[in-house]
Amino acid sequence: MTTRFCLICTFLCGICSIASAQTTGDSLFAAGHYLAARVTYERVLFMSTEPVEQFSAAMGKARCLKQQGLNAQAVTFLNSQIQAIYPDSLTYQLRREQILCAYLAGQFENTLSLLDRLPYLHPDIPAPPLLMAVRVLSLNELNRWTEADTAYRALATYTHADTVQTPYKQLPRLKSEKKAQWLSTFIPGAGQFYAGKPGEAGLSILVQSAGLYFGITSFLRGYYLSAWGVGAGLFGSFHAGGVRRAEVLVRQLNQQRAAAFNSQLRQQVLKLIE
Repeated sequence: MTTRFCLICTFLCGICSIASAQTTGDSLFAAGHYLAARVTYERVLFMSTEPVEQFSAAMGKARCLKQQGLNAQAVTFLNSQIQAIYPDSLTYQLRREQILCAYLAGQFENTLSLLDRLPYLHPDIPAPPLLMAVRVLSLNELNRWTEADTAYRALATYTHADTVQTPYKQLPRLKSEKKAQWLSTFIPGAGQFYAGKPGEAGLSILVQSAGLYFGITSFLRGYYLSAWGVGAGLFGSFHAGGVRRAEVLVRQLNQQRAAAFNSQLRQQVLKLIE
């Protein structure tokens, strides 16, 4: 009798401690003590065998990781939780949270992959506007604007917004890195000028011309070693560097234009789901 009573007391204390730990974790999270809250949620995950309690703790830990900027770690953690046995409705919420964390972590290809799996894993649950918006934003970050336009129109139709004024009618004008390389190869400084850097173009022309002039002058005076070692070497080094620099400048210019376009479009997408 005494043994049975002790077992019952132990069981009840375990239940109370789990509930207390979950409450403590929520309080720590609300107070901004995310590391301490994560440890508390981990305790619940270790102690509890109830799916609902484990789910609450898992979501709590994921929120803590997001607040700490550890979004990639949150993606990995949620992936381990999805493998556990949860009711379908709870698994869907874990997958949805994982998609958001993947986007925040900059894992745009992974975000799209997770989004594509969702209709097959949960066919009875339609995609909410938030996840539709995440698809648009992920495609934007990858500069896949044709696909993003289609996803944007689907979101606008879902939210009953105007699809005529689609922002994809005026895409940013991106320049060709190969063209910049080609120009710099045959015309010193032309690649930098093409990239919108006339100052660097002028400097490149000046330095390469100086190397070429020194090489020719030294050769004509009979200083063949200086002509090849200094003049040709100087010209060749700055010429090759100018070609690579032109490529880098065009890439940076394209990134700036794409980032400006995506930032403006991000605001429009967020307005659709408000």
